[in-house]
Amino acid sequence: MSPTPVAVVIDPGDDAIHTHTALAAHHPSSGRITLHPGPGTTSETGLAHDLLAALGKPPLLPGRFPAGRQPAWEAATAWITALPVTRLTVLRAHRLTARRTMRLLQLRALTGIHLTLVCHRPHLPAALHQALQTADYSVTADFQAARRHYYGTTAPVPSPADESARSADRWFTLSVLDRLVSYDSPAPCTARHRHPSPSRQPGKSPGASPP
Repeated sequence: MSPTPVAVVIDPGDDAIHTHTALAAHHPSSGRITLHPGPGTTSETGLAHDLLAALGKPPLLPGRFPAGRQPAWEAATAWITALPVTRLTVLRAHRLTARRTMRLLQLRALTGIHLTLVCHRPHLPAALHQALQTADYSVTADFQAARRHYYGTTAPVPSPADESARSADRWFTLSVLDRLVSYDSPAPCTARHRHPSPSRQPGKSPGASPP
């Protein structure tokens, strides 16, 4: 039986609720793995090590292997088949190189795992789009549809508190805080709480000469 199409989740605002929900779905004994690739790594072997760690298995294999030929992907494939794991969600997928994405697609072809790639950008980056041309895939920006991909048929029913948290549970950037306006006043909050410029020293006004 051919694997299901790759699910691509578009998270244009990089909302924390997507990351939190995907991580909460991580439960290897229930067949669900959420992979959060280590930052600053681009090697295919490094991604396999991250996957082994997510599976709860030693990422570094014992023994001696030819340079660049540690069978980490073979080990990850074997563990996914043996456990068995049926769903793999990969966060920060917009940072994947084309070769890393191809490795995940090969893993999907070998194991039949349901693969979900979460792109925390408004559009697919070129590398991810290029790799996906070799596979069937669907794209969604709907949070509830994404949640079903993270959990599968066992997705818990969201409570009203979860729904209200969705709008509040976001990453705040400095530019957002600079433009925050109180509902009780038309004046921006930064009128009183503007952060000091890095070039200014406490207790000195701009342009003041040293004593």
